[in-house]
Amino acid sequence: MKKNNLLASSLYPIEQPFKQPMMLTALFVLIPALILFFIFGATDISRALKIFIGNWISPIILWFFAASFFHLWLKSKKLTREQAYTQQLLQFYENESDASLDSVMQFAKQANIPDDNLLLSRANLYLNHQGNEDIDEGFGIKEREFLRGSFSLSRFMVWAIPIIGFIGTVWGISNGIAHFSHAMTATSSVTDVSSMLKDSLPLVTNSLATAFDTTLLALFVSVPLMMMMIWLEKQEESYLIHLDETWSHDIKPLFARKSVATAVTNADGVLVQTADTDSGAVKAVADEIKLLSTQIAALQETMEDLYESTFSEKLEAQDGK
Repeated sequence: MKKNNLLASSLYPIEQPFKQPMMLTALFVLIPALILFFIFGATDISRALKIFIGNWISPIILWFFAASFFHLWLKSKKLTREQAYTQQLLQFYENESDASLDSVMQFAKQANIPDDNLLLSRANLYLNHQGNEDIDEGFGIKEREFLRGSFSLSRFMVWAIPIIGFIGTVWGISNGIAHFSHAMTATSSVTDVSSMLKDSLPLVTNSLATAFDTTLLALFVSVPLMMMMIWLEKQEESYLIHLDETWSHDIKPLFARKSVATAVTNADGVLVQTADTDSGAVKAVADEIKLLSTQIAALQETMEDLYESTFSEKLEAQDGK
């Protein structure tokens, strides 16, 4: 379980899986559109409805468009939350005097900031590797790789939707030609050809209408989808650029200044401790010198008394002779 959490936290925070939008839109867009096609597709419905449900290819185009649009919308919401979390961290870094790893993680937990936030991940990486100043540069490269990869399916959908429309065009034209060929070969009588063509002409025209309806629908929905994808990609890229500038000009120098201040404080403590140790050693040496001086003075007095006693004995011995 812990391994799964670590893997989940290592993902790009703005990455949005495509599975959920595909399943939801299949349930609410694709299946209802196909049901409407099988119910009303062959009947005389309005021209506008025929573009959307007049054939079996148009529901697939609508499904791909709805899934891609929903995917980009969810991704934009994640980007908005990521920017809000980053703003909270920036305020914390500016106001907090202690920028240690424990204080950062405690604030992130209190503010419900996820561990995969880009600024929080950079801060943790930098504070865990303070000896390596270039450790965060590799993380910035990885962010841009994730940015390009997160839009890969959206780019595929932007190109897949017109391709599906062109497939519908080929399918409609081939059906129209097939109906016309069947009308020409179904009878050998010249008098029956005109009536056969009259009966087959609606099928031919409907097939040709389907051919151009799918292309029209595909091109119509792919343009706003492409505009939304490009806009969101630019927004995400702008966020990463702003994050790089803020990190290089504000956060990283702030961490460096606080590290220097901590080092100076620790150095001052070591110097005070050294000074105290040195003064104690000097005092001990002074006490030893004082004791040695007292002993030398006592020894000097003893020598003087011994000299006087010896001198007096010699004088008394000479007087006795």
